[in-house]
Amino acid sequence: MIPRFFKYNFSKNHYFFLLLFSFISILSNAQTTLKYQNLVMEGGGIKGIAYGGALQELDKKGILHDIKRVAGTSAGAIQACLLSIGYTPEEIIEIVNDTPIESFNDDGFVSKATKRLFKEYGWFRGDSFLQKMEQVIYQRTGNADLTFEELHHLASSYPFRDLYVTGTNLTNQSLEVFSYENYPKMRIADAVRISMSIPLYYRSLWVDKQGNIFDKKPQNSEAGLFVDGGLLLNFPIDIFDDARYIEESQSGSVFNPFTLGLRLEKSQLIEHELSKKSKPMSFDIVDMNTYMDALGGLIMRNINPPNPRDVERTVYINDLGLSARVRKVPEAEKSKMMQAGRQAVAEFFNR
Repeated sequence: MIPRFFKYNFSKNHYFFLLLFSFISILSNAQTTLKYQNLVMEGGGIKGIAYGGALQELDKKGILHDIKRVAGTSAGAIQACLLSIGYTPEEIIEIVNDTPIESFNDDGFVSKATKRLFKEYGWFRGDSFLQKMEQVIYQRTGNADLTFEELHHLASSYPFRDLYVTGTNLTNQSLEVFSYENYPKMRIADAVRISMSIPLYYRSLWVDKQGNIFDKKPQNSEAGLFVDGGLLLNFPIDIFDDARYIEESQSGSVFNPFTLGLRLEKSQLIEHELSKKSKPMSFDIVDMNTYMDALGGLIMRNINPPNPRDVERTVYINDLGLSARVRKVPEAEKSKMMQAGRQAVAEFFNR
């Protein structure tokens, strides 16, 4: 016969353990049930094609529906812009597949390009890219000159979202975040053009405090010369680390668990990051390729110092060892990159 006291305590303990196991179960599934509100995409040149597949997988999981804000640098800014104006992942993939990316290397004749390099600090004009952005923005919104402020008004309803784009101000030696918060009258197409202005590759642009763009330094204006945002912050994962992005009435720096990042890395670096090792990864330098990998790794580590907590909110996409250079990309290569994006998202939610 079991004493009444033991029965009572057993009953209490039984319910306690049930509650405890339920809580543990909730925590273990928190990653899949957490409603992400912010999506951030790293710069990566041509490798950004992989984002189409990642976005497709996120949409399948119902993640994109709750996203209110999107941010990106360089190639990440392009995909973020398309998502912000309501394109679906399938439509983004279609745009990427139908766009001859090599055409963005415009007006590269040696005589003109050499002159441009020394006068406008870039080999290619970048006009072809800007025209493409204006075209896709017009096709979705009916306004090629859509500003951050106008997008913010649209973002009050799905599927539009607020857009945040990074640029590097060479004049002031500082990072600038373009959004409705500080550049309401700026065209989003111009902001994306600036963010992908690879130094010396695409000509740099002058930007004044209102977000107006100039080919040459304007007289009587405090304009700065801008290039690719990736020069100072290639993966702006902490761009929404402020309490106001969690609760509007609050302010101050805080780790935002409702932010999800997409990052492109080599497979070895992904393994190293996921292991949360404090020391930088070592490189076996035996040729020019491994030398460049080591040099690039060092530069990127200093541009984006690793934060172990960011692993919790970062989807690491295997870049398959591909070059970021703007070029013609075979269909088979595009397909592999997009599949890498899908796989990375699936692996993230299975960690």
